[in-house]
Amino acid sequence: MTRIRVEQGVLEGNQRRGVFRFLGVPYAAPPVGNLRWAAPRPPAAWDGVRDATSFGNAAIQTADNGAILGAQQSEDCLYLNVWTPSLDPQARRPVMVWIHGGGFLNGAGSMPDYHGTSIAQRGVTYVSFNYRLGAFGFLDHPDAGGNAAVRDWVAALDWVSRNITAFGGDPDNVTIFGQSAGASAVRTLLATPTARGLFHRAILQSAGFEPPAALPHSARERVVEASTRLFEQLGGSAIEHLRQVPADQVRQASRLLSGTTPPPGEVHTPGNLVWCPTEDNQVVGPDLSCWDADVPVLFGHTGDEARFFITPRGPYGAPPGTVNPAELYTPATLARMATVLGGQRADDILGRLTGSPYEALAELFTGAMWTEPALASYLRFTNLGRTTYAYRFVHVSPGNRRTGMLAFHSSELPYVFGRLLPAEDYDEVDAHVSATLAHAWTEFARTGVPSSPDGTLWPAAVRTAPRLTVIDDKAHSCPLDISPTTEVINSLRVGASNH
Repeated sequence: MTRIRVEQGVLEGNQRRGVFRFLGVPYAAPPVGNLRWAAPRPPAAWDGVRDATSFGNAAIQTADNGAILGAQQSEDCLYLNVWTPSLDPQARRPVMVWIHGGGFLNGAGSMPDYHGTSIAQRGVTYVSFNYRLGAFGFLDHPDAGGNAAVRDWVAALDWVSRNITAFGGDPDNVTIFGQSAGASAVRTLLATPTARGLFHRAILQSAGFEPPAALPHSARERVVEASTRLFEQLGGSAIEHLRQVPADQVRQASRLLSGTTPPPGEVHTPGNLVWCPTEDNQVVGPDLSCWDADVPVLFGHTGDEARFFITPRGPYGAPPGTVNPAELYTPATLARMATVLGGQRADDILGRLTGSPYEALAELFTGAMWTEPALASYLRFTNLGRTTYAYRFVHVSPGNRRTGMLAFHSSELPYVFGRLLPAEDYDEVDAHVSATLAHAWTEFARTGVPSSPDGTLWPAAVRTAPRLTVIDDKAHSCPLDISPTTEVINSLRVGASNH
């Protein structure tokens, strides 16, 4: 056992595989009772020694997808975890703070896929944490305000800034990184005034790009409307009343209003989701308003993102055998989604898609929700003159080739975290790709410049002759290419900007 002192008292953690672990550390007071929907308060101090060898509670899962959380669910959920190779306060190692994804509806920093041993072994102090989800985190109330989860993110970063030196970390070199909803959280923090100065580099994986070109962008209107409907379902809008409603009733109402069920004839996309951070000019300011010029950003996406949501076997989360993909992914479904995701250019898009209805739908879905928004972010970031790096992950493991999932949404996570499991789905090439990705991420955290293990620096995003890094069996630089489908979708954005 190993002991360390933080502001609130003494923690006792443990050590495994040369890495010190301190788990279930409170970074804020439990957001329960009168603190439900309130800004997080500082955690209470404790006497004696606090056990830090097991994870703290995960947040209540608004849309519980059966994922292994590694902890019990509870409204009392504001805990973080630290993995570090050194407890020397003079070590000043780069700090990497992970913000988990899950559509702002599920997930936890304690999930096995996010454990930090492998990253810490690369000389980094790694932190993961939980935050409030669904309506618990994103309800907008006329008295309590909104964006409670964003305040949680800032509170976690503030705790890191005040305490991470004791874990061998450098509070002046903090990288925030996240995937999917976690990447959207990173983008939000670039527009959050109270987060300014609490992080110094940012990595956005498969989200946090520009809004999809053809979808409504009124996220705040959706949150306000859902909040109003939640008040009705829970019997009133008085904050004193709402704070007394049992947590499971809040969870159920949050689930019903979350947008997880697609409209008839459509397939679910992240664009359907309701509970999310929004610009309120109180917690979150105008987009990118707080992105300091000296904070570099690394962002990118995978080549077949949509196959996480519409798998070759049916929609994500459906029990095996309950859905026939051939009956779900039909030409009619494809045509309907072309209208949803392509608007007035739907016919042009359909004329450029190839393959089966499923393959065409996966290409359309990926292009409209990730590839084109990432392209638009590339152009926005370079026009701002900021230091940014772009990548595309297209490597396919033997297991993902066998199932037809290819380089789906989140497929890069086992490589970043060094968890290539089950072993039979990966081979020695995958081990090399994992080393490449983990090296790039940790070197970016260390220096602000991603690089490959052989020392090759990844190219920065530029306005002229733009390039990005493609991660296949190896990482290599190539011109920023635009598929015919992406080009048509992008014309929607360009056309809108000209009016």
